[in-house]
Amino acid sequence: MTSRPGNAVDAYFGLKEKGSNIRTEVMAGASTFLVLSYIFFVNPAILADAGMDKGAVFFATVVASGLATIAMGLWARLPFVLAPGMEMNAYVAYFAVAVVGLSWQEALGAVFWSGVLFVILTLTSIREKIIASIPDPMKDGLSLAVGVFLALIAGKITGVLEFEGIHLAGMGDWATPSAVGLYVGVAAVVLLDRLNFRGAVIASVVLSSVVCHLMGLGGGGEEVQSAGPFSAVGVADLSVIFSGPATSIIIVLFLVDFYGSVAKIVGLSAHTSIQVAGRVPRLRQALLVDSVGTSLASLLGTTNLTVYVESGVGIGTGGRTGLTAVTCGVLMMAMLVISPLVKLVPLAATAGALVFVALKMIPARRVFMGYGMVDVVCILLMQVVVIVTFALDRAVLVGLTVYLVRDLAAGKKPSRYVVLSVVLLGVGWGLQ
Repeated sequence: MTSRPGNAVDAYFGLKEKGSNIRTEVMAGASTFLVLSYIFFVNPAILADAGMDKGAVFFATVVASGLATIAMGLWARLPFVLAPGMEMNAYVAYFAVAVVGLSWQEALGAVFWSGVLFVILTLTSIREKIIASIPDPMKDGLSLAVGVFLALIAGKITGVLEFEGIHLAGMGDWATPSAVGLYVGVAAVVLLDRLNFRGAVIASVVLSSVVCHLMGLGGGGEEVQSAGPFSAVGVADLSVIFSGPATSIIIVLFLVDFYGSVAKIVGLSAHTSIQVAGRVPRLRQALLVDSVGTSLASLLGTTNLTVYVESGVGIGTGGRTGLTAVTCGVLMMAMLVISPLVKLVPLAATAGALVFVALKMIPARRVFMGYGMVDVVCILLMQVVVIVTFALDRAVLVGLTVYLVRDLAAGKKPSRYVVLSVVLLGVGWGLQ
């Protein structure tokens, strides 16, 4: 007797085992896609400042993100999505090219070699051991830090918080159409979630979009002009590895992506059925998709792929398996056709969903009850660092440093992977 397609999907992704179902996973993937779709228009705009063709970057962003995210879902079977990291595309455009003087082809070569470093560490299991070395209280701190990061993003894209570059400068304007879009989005998603409406996030984005349009705030995307979608494919200058000035660029790109992804994987999966016995299953597969995806992205014509913090939107709406990622990845690939429709969603209309997920990322009170003073101080410092630096990798550095100092002060030998992480992150911070 032939099994039903739904049963085969359930068996492959382990939906029942994770307390999920096909409808929930598809909704979760679609919700994540809506919230992160801005990257397909923002990434080309940033890399255009490095001299790259917008249309070529758009094509590379869509294809690299879609393929990597689908691979994450089908092979690693985890609900994490990947796309070019904002911190890294800005670093390439405004430092590697504008300050150091690399050509954009050389910069893409640096991205390629940073991905190769990822692959090497993943195959030697060092990256997994680094993740395993993170103390449990710090994992809860990372979960909270991811939530704080999401809230900061919501504040930044709506102007409720004022930023100078990537640094928080103070309070912004709370009475703009973008701010109203945020309020409507938060109110709608909280109310619909209380009513157990499965499509709460998507519905809130749609409702907020309507309100934004009524207030004169249009979509966030712009027309992407192109000299040819394939013009950046295969032009990365891989010989840049022999260039002295590129060495620090490769190291920084590697470290930011490496520890940023660690923070997101740990933080997003904490206290969910994604983890099994406190660990993320098929972690090596996930890390290989992440690292190989970065090198592939450079060859297609864009910067480092990384696990996106917006994955929390899908996870927050019940996504627990790779079917969430596959759904999002398919929609990403469809951007080659449906981009005019997606541009109807103003960026501000997605902010409510980000705040909603940020609230869900706060660990339950009971989680903190058994922690000592050092643990509490570590968690609080991590949140302060995220707010001040707008960077999750810096939070990892500060958190690990707290535990390293504690162990040394108590005469205890610290984990070598904690020491390695502190040294690498310290060097990366200095190079930046």
